[in-house]
Amino acid sequence: MKRREILSLTLFITLILIIIMDMAIILPNQVLIAADLGIFFDTIGIIFGVYTIIHGISILISGYSSDLVKRKNLLIFAGFFWSITAILHIFIINLWQLILARILAAIATGITAPLIISYIADMVSSESRSKSFAGWSLLSTIASVFAGFYALSFNKIPYDRINVESESIRENISYITSNFPDLLNTWRLPFLILGFVALILTILSFIFITEPKRAAKEKHLDSILTEQPLQYSYKIKISDLKNIYLRKSNIFLTLNLFDVIASGLLIAYIFPYFNLELGISFSNSFGIITISILLFFVLGIGLIIGQFWLAHWGDKRVQRGDLSGRVKVATICSILTLPFLLLGFLMTPNVSNKTFFFGNLSVDLSGFWILWIIYSSLLGIGFSFTFGIAPNWYSSLIDVNLPEHRGTMVAMGYFIDFIGRAIGIIIGGFIIAWTDSISLTILWSTLIFGILSICFWVPLFFTSEKDSNQIEEILKERAAEIKSNI
Repeated sequence: MKRREILSLTLFITLILIIIMDMAIILPNQVLIAADLGIFFDTIGIIFGVYTIIHGISILISGYSSDLVKRKNLLIFAGFFWSITAILHIFIINLWQLILARILAAIATGITAPLIISYIADMVSSESRSKSFAGWSLLSTIASVFAGFYALSFNKIPYDRINVESESIRENISYITSNFPDLLNTWRLPFLILGFVALILTILSFIFITEPKRAAKEKHLDSILTEQPLQYSYKIKISDLKNIYLRKSNIFLTLNLFDVIASGLLIAYIFPYFNLELGISFSNSFGIITISILLFFVLGIGLIIGQFWLAHWGDKRVQRGDLSGRVKVATICSILTLPFLLLGFLMTPNVSNKTFFFGNLSVDLSGFWILWIIYSSLLGIGFSFTFGIAPNWYSSLIDVNLPEHRGTMVAMGYFIDFIGRAIGIIIGGFIIAWTDSISLTILWSTLIFGILSICFWVPLFFTSEKDSNQIEEILKERAAEIKSNI
């Protein structure tokens, strides 16, 4: 790869990583936002839900656009739009301003999703895509984790001084409002700083980013498009939409919103779950050690197994001739993730009081560490299978669609995913407000929607190979046509 291509790819990925940090910046500080603006989780759920739906609509529109126009131009627009919106967060003083800012941010972040998938598909060979998408998923996960801890570095609320078991969540937020008024506005600062960083990267991207050739890494087209000064001239047409939306594999791959309802709920309320129910404070060493152990298993081990080994397994199956191999791996992952996550969430502990199973089992310090490691291990194994789904899903969606249709179909998949996440976030916010329990809400949503999700994966065993073969035959014909015109 040439130096300019490396610089272009680095800028492309870095700017997108900064933009997609958007949601990860706000999630850790939602307790601060609730205390600062006088709102509760039902309102926060609506805000996050609206954000997620707008994000999905933006993905849908930009996905179709990315199949028609230069991806560089869309990225520059998204970069300027998000950076200005992020900087304006510093002026938010009421709920309606927050809603408007989150809607604008959702539009900007939604543009980036189909861009990166389409870009990677044209940079990496078709037989190794799962690993490349696993690498992207790892980078985006690391960026989100960094953004979360970066946002938390501005949050100085001493959660260990809040009695999370004897008081309700609503009373704990009122306590924060009354006792720490000078710390409530710090949630705006991460947006301000990253907004300026994104603005600088956008200007550099305008100067240095170049566009890769479409379909240049397809098995039957790579030698032709790489060695010859040719372009893949096929473009999506409105008339194509009916056929690609009705393709059976596309239906099952994109309509499975149940796959993300529980995860959307969990991600949205993970930090209140840590702070207000697990009793973890990020301002003392005991809380930092407990969360570090949990993250080691969930992100460290989980990502290594899920993002790489399971993605590699999917690639290997395809390389051996099993064109539906990635779908099969994703289906196995969706089934195996369920028992481990359910057992982990059943153990729900409280760090401050050293209890497990929703306060029903009290232990000493030694017992606590043993059970905490078991709890972390169960969640780590469960999430490793969850992490294994995404790279194989991306690759499967690429495999069953032509190059000029991929941005559109990835966008549709993302759109349905975000509708599912929005459902989880909105319903979750109201259930948490009703039951005053984040733990029980997460447990039951994992069980119910996990079972429904499996029902959508199984039919892909019977549809994906036929659709992949059809795409391969079309690309062979196009390769022969292009050769004949040289």
